[in-house]
Amino acid sequence: MVTFPSVRPHQRTTSLLSALILVVLLVLPLACASTGQKRRLNEVKSRVESVWILEEWHMKGEVVRPPEVDGRFIVHDNTCVTILLNRAVEEPWSYYTYGNYTWDASTFAMQFIETSFFKESASGITVSHKLTFDGKRKSFAISTKNNKVEMRADDGTELIVDGDTLIYGSKGKITRIWRRAAAE
Repeated sequence: MVTFPSVRPHQRTTSLLSALILVVLLVLPLACASTGQKRRLNEVKSRVESVWILEEWHMKGEVVRPPEVDGRFIVHDNTCVTILLNRAVEEPWSYYTYGNYTWDASTFAMQFIETSFFKESASGITVSHKLTFDGKRKSFAISTKNNKVEMRADDGTELIVDGDTLIYGSKGKITRIWRRAAAE
């Protein structure tokens, strides 16, 4: 009597292998997309995270530059700091914020948890600690085009990074232009 090996174990192995290949083919695009999103996010972060030095401030139809105004905008290690000095007005003032930020593949969000505003006048110095954005987290949708990183909030606030220049504005109108601090 001749005994033939059973076909069933071979069919089970083939079915299992086919199922495994199918799962890999379905998951691979998701894994690649995730890797692509991480790479894009890291590229955006590398363009935005820096120390930015105030180069010009557009106020009341004029462009004012240091030393009449000065400032720093720091975005680094999930911490954001803004320092602004305005000596171009009759009653000089200074403004300081401290907060944090988060990223995901399509959104940059920042929130300031400390704010100090000092205004000098003939009668003395007034102080305010009203939080920037009323203490709420402001989210910006991220897009990249023409080698620029453009981040826009629902209220029209914009942060645009083009090389070593960061433009802060609203609805297409420039408020401040910053330049990236040189690495030492």
